[in-house]
Amino acid sequence: MYLARKRTSSGFRYFLRISRKEGPFWKSWDLIDLGPDPSVYIRYPGGKSFYIDEGLEEAIKSHGIETDQWELEKLFFRFVKPEIQEALGPYIDRSQRRPPKFPRKEQLRLQEKYHPFDKRRLLFLKFGSTNVENLLKRPLSFLNQLRHKSRDEIEQLIWDKEDVLRPKEVVAYIYTAFALWEYFPERFTRFIPEARLIEELDRFFLEAICRLAQDETYRMGLSEDEVLREYLSRYVILYFDHTEAERKFFEERQHGKWLRREILVEAARYFGFSPESLEKLSRKELLSIFRARAKELHPDRGGDKEAFIRLRKLFEELMAVLGYRRRF
Repeated sequence: MYLARKRTSSGFRYFLRISRKEGPFWKSWDLIDLGPDPSVYIRYPGGKSFYIDEGLEEAIKSHGIETDQWELEKLFFRFVKPEIQEALGPYIDRSQRRPPKFPRKEQLRLQEKYHPFDKRRLLFLKFGSTNVENLLKRPLSFLNQLRHKSRDEIEQLIWDKEDVLRPKEVVAYIYTAFALWEYFPERFTRFIPEARLIEELDRFFLEAICRLAQDETYRMGLSEDEVLREYLSRYVILYFDHTEAERKFFEERQHGKWLRREILVEAARYFGFSPESLEKLSRKELLSIFRARAKELHPDRGGDKEAFIRLRKLFEELMAVLGYRRRF
């Protein structure tokens, strides 16, 4: 049994649901419509304690589902008064059921069955990394929380975890979840969303949404319309519902930090250094390297005019990104 939310025009509506195996897929079923405010089922007898209305417990049992106060208290804990959450949070957290562990080979076999979109989301939410390809080759028991769940229960589970994402993490999360690196084959910046133009990310993100909606292994028996409306639409909201300042921040990082890196890489390749060693050189050392190459290419000494112009432009850009703004 799990607690689910559904977005409405006025906010959210909450439900108690269960996942049951039906044919090749796990399907979700509504048990109780909790309305827009599940906290109305919480009772406070006094002190730092609470319990869930016993009438709700009986209503659940009338559907043939066994439950108890302890299970219900964990499901409703997010709606408990903040001061009681603070007092009881450590005990609730320790009581949460941990995903089962399996031997290495069995774990890897199980992981192959989980959908890549689900695995990538959980990996980013746990580790905060955009490069999750290598992690997916390791046995990770925490991914077993995806076992024996319907598409709806998986989405509700991950949606709850996404609530802690900070605004500046959203683009990186979307980039990772939808494997947008597949649209950018160049190796060096493949897992760096900040190296992309916003317009490119927008276009490829929407393409990835549509591609995922057509994936039957992701839909788990649901229609394209259902998964787009009920689950994937929230990513469109999450991605585009940024303030202009946040998107501007992302673009500034792209045109600042990664432009700097690209210039360093190009200059290092041109002058025969690594980017790291080139960055450590002093202004005097850089000028010496430039002047030696300039003597070879200067048109007055029989060099190539276009190559000399390219050298001058590249060196000006390099000096600028390294903070040496005086003319040379």
